[in-house]
Amino acid sequence: MSKFIFVTGGVISGLGKGVAAASIGNLLKARGYSVFVLKLDPYLNLDPGVMSPYEHGEVYVTADGGETDLDLGHYERFINENFSKDSNYTSGKIFSNILEKERKGLYYGKTVQFIPHVTDEIISIIKNIEQKYQSDFVIVEIGGTVGDIESNPFIYAIAQMGSEFNGQNTFFVHVTYVPFLETSKDFKTKPTQDSVNKLKGMGIKPNMILLRANHFLPDSILIKVANATFINKENVISAPDLENVYQMPLYLENENTASIILNYFKMKKRKPKLNKWIKFVNKVEKDKKKTLNIKMLGKYTAFSDAYKSINEALKISAIDLNYHIKLDYIDAELLNENNIKQMLNGAHGVVILPGFGARGFEGKVLGALYTREKNIPTLGICLGMQAMTVAQARLKGIKNATSKEFANKNKQETYILDLIKGKKADDQIGGTLRLGESETVFKKDSLIAKYYQTTNVFERHRHRYEVQEKYIPILEDEDFSFSGYHPELKLVESCEDKSKDFYIGVQYHPEFTARPLAPHKLFNAFIKKSANKK
Repeated sequence: MSKFIFVTGGVISGLGKGVAAASIGNLLKARGYSVFVLKLDPYLNLDPGVMSPYEHGEVYVTADGGETDLDLGHYERFINENFSKDSNYTSGKIFSNILEKERKGLYYGKTVQFIPHVTDEIISIIKNIEQKYQSDFVIVEIGGTVGDIESNPFIYAIAQMGSEFNGQNTFFVHVTYVPFLETSKDFKTKPTQDSVNKLKGMGIKPNMILLRANHFLPDSILIKVANATFINKENVISAPDLENVYQMPLYLENENTASIILNYFKMKKRKPKLNKWIKFVNKVEKDKKKTLNIKMLGKYTAFSDAYKSINEALKISAIDLNYHIKLDYIDAELLNENNIKQMLNGAHGVVILPGFGARGFEGKVLGALYTREKNIPTLGICLGMQAMTVAQARLKGIKNATSKEFANKNKQETYILDLIKGKKADDQIGGTLRLGESETVFKKDSLIAKYYQTTNVFERHRHRYEVQEKYIPILEDEDFSFSGYHPELKLVESCEDKSKDFYIGVQYHPEFTARPLAPHKLFNAFIKKSANKK
């Protein structure tokens, strides 16, 4: 059966448990082992689909249409695998399953309780994944922080699994924080000791502790934590902030992390094949030819994790092409004709970002008009492409062009974009979007086909409004065209202006398929054209 690696967090949230889990998966895969990763989130939402990106960052979309936590992006980028909607379960989804069973009478009249029914449901999910995917390792990240009330059922469930297998098939990694007090110039381990004691009180003794800190921790601190928690010193690992997050797998490799895990499970210690990853990290650290200033035009600009995968896709392509990249976020709601020249000054390229809702849309349309006029390389993603389409409509004389998503009953408007066929305006918000991977076919003579080096691709979607077919011939001209379509549904998937250096919009989300070991061709093309901008 699979070996289970459980990753928990202590002291504070936001420590990088997802990066730690992804890095461990990276090292195990490099040794030829198969890996599946699961994120268990303690919040009551069914999924992150209707949550503001200001809550937990972007909603990551899997190929099979799952709306998931952004940690799935870490898993896929670091492990270079496509995971699925099975990789993210929330308390909301788990409770929904339990209540559905209760209504069907499947608990035979018993009182439904957290223990055993909620914990049993969690264990059942983990075991079903093990049986379905049959990977050598199942890495399970528990969201939240040990001690949170909402995380308790998950901690009890994995503790029960550890007891059931007598520790033979379970390995617990605890990620904690060691604060540094500037006044006394001293690292403090008491929060970590307290966190480990809470875990022990719930039935879990960690097999490994990753000590997050702003700096490298001295051996004296590692020994102190090891002695206080009764864990081998070799299994207490300093995990400082690194200059680049992609260094983490190699850092953990130098700390013998994978070897410790394989020794514990009495599994063969194969030699890792990390040459490609090392080559990528070396590119990160290499002196760059030039710094590119990319303006990011969106609405969630106060929190860059709202666009996590786009940020990473741009950085990966810049690294691949030996450029340094500076991402400058601009709130589209603040953009107007009086300040646009100043706001976009110095831009080598502009990304018109995705999002939902009317706020900032007019700023995106204005940005699309300006960058096209000034021939600034521009990439529009999802709502960004829709803003480029509305901009074209207004250039064609349809001054009141907009999307039906932003319908205003008090105005006379022309809806260039409308709901996808089969969708209704009064549908519930969650789970009703066009989600997941589907095919796009490009026109043979299009620029986007040239950049992809193929006429058909499979990319992931997350939207509910599309370009209306009746407006396509009105909007197209000798320069502007809709260059990509869904082969069966005939839905518009991309637009471009062939007279410009780079002016391309895509209805899908190419950022979700960008990988450190496989930079995305469209982002590479955008970076190249941006580098040529004087």
